[in-house]
Amino acid sequence: MKKYPAIALLEISSIATGIRTGDAMVKKSPINVLKAGTVHNGKYLILIGGSVASVEEAYVEGLDVSMDQILDKVILSDVHPQVHDGILGERIPCKHDAIGIIETTSVASMIQSSDAGIKGADVDMIEIRLADDIGGKAFSIFGGSLEEVQTAVDIAKQSVTKEEYWYRDMIIPNIHEDMVKQINSSTMFSKTVFDDLHGGEL
Repeated sequence: MKKYPAIALLEISSIATGIRTGDAMVKKSPINVLKAGTVHNGKYLILIGGSVASVEEAYVEGLDVSMDQILDKVILSDVHPQVHDGILGERIPCKHDAIGIIETTSVASMIQSSDAGIKGADVDMIEIRLADDIGGKAFSIFGGSLEEVQTAVDIAKQSVTKEEYWYRDMIIPNIHEDMVKQINSSTMFSKTVFDDLHGGEL
């Protein structure tokens, strides 16, 4: 997987405006469109990567074109590798003492908060999921020691793009092995593996 030093995401309320914006950004600067398309609730997302200067130039152009259709936005000039890879679908096995879950109603907010949280604490980002199949919301799962997970969640919450976009956060110490199995299989209900609960009744 190619690593990009900088990424940016625009979250746009209009699909038509989103496509027009993506086109303008690509024409303005030599960036790579990592992902672009519709997500739940009728939003259009554009995720770009490239050099810091190229991403900044395309980002400004995107803001100018989309104007009042922007729901949220984020630009990271030094994105954490786990956030970069997580956005593109990579997951890290849950094998930690504790986990912390953060949940937002905006995709851009989740990217910014996740990046700040993992940079500010000694944690792994087990997963980041953005918009699809979760009603347009987003969430990340941090793993590590209880103290470090708490620090990551606190920093993430303070870093949200807008306070109203923060939905919920939760710390789970000593997470049970059965839930670890399910998280490592998938956080999507339809894709998790069937397994009898440990000690459960038949």
